[in-house]
Amino acid sequence: NQFKAVIFDYGGVLMSHSKEVPEWTRLEKELGLPKGSIQKNLFAIFKDHPKLDRCIFEGQLSAEEMEEELLPSYLEKKIDVVLPRPFPVLNLWMGPGAKIPINENMMGVVRTLKDRGIHTSILTNNYKMDRKGLEVRTPVEDGLFDVIVESSVEGFMKPDVEIYEMTQYRLPFSISPTECIFLDDNKDNIRAAEEFGWTAILVDPHNIEQAIRDLEKHLKMDLT
Repeated sequence: NQFKAVIFDYGGVLMSHSKEVPEWTRLEKELGLPKGSIQKNLFAIFKDHPKLDRCIFEGQLSAEEMEEELLPSYLEKKIDVVLPRPFPVLNLWMGPGAKIPINENMMGVVRTLKDRGIHTSILTNNYKMDRKGLEVRTPVEDGLFDVIVESSVEGFMKPDVEIYEMTQYRLPFSISPTECIFLDDNKDNIRAAEEFGWTAILVDPHNIEQAIRDLEKHLKMDLT
């Protein structure tokens, strides 16, 4: 087998992208908000503020700070409602105590790879939950991943080439880019990975089984 490392995105690959976040549905009911309005406006705020993704994913702005004013004031303008401060939608989703929806099939693949001596890594665009960056941002089982590279810690985000270089640098020195496979659900991130020299698999978050089959083909081994 020519591949010695498999690098996973977190959201949409290891963590499932459910069409509905139960905590948000509950919050919408409690506050009398239209169903689905939290998710809809959370996506919309990034479109309306083009630099916001860099600010939050590169660690300049935490979820805590966003929840204090930017997020609730944006939703108030869109929905014509008065919201509490802070408005803890990001913490309910990914914060301490949140029930993170994990793709158990993909986590099983990670364990199989570890058992077979293949290095496993995470490369994720994420954000700091709190101002000081002390809260866990990428909840995973201890010891399951050799390397975890987070945009909010590094100050670079996918598809910046720098964050791919950082990930490669932290893998064992003997592993070259041509010996790495990368799984992500974003086309831009996949393209950048291929330009860097990695073999890349574009993941459909709603068809994880296909991604596992694609990985098995590249590795020439059964992973389930």
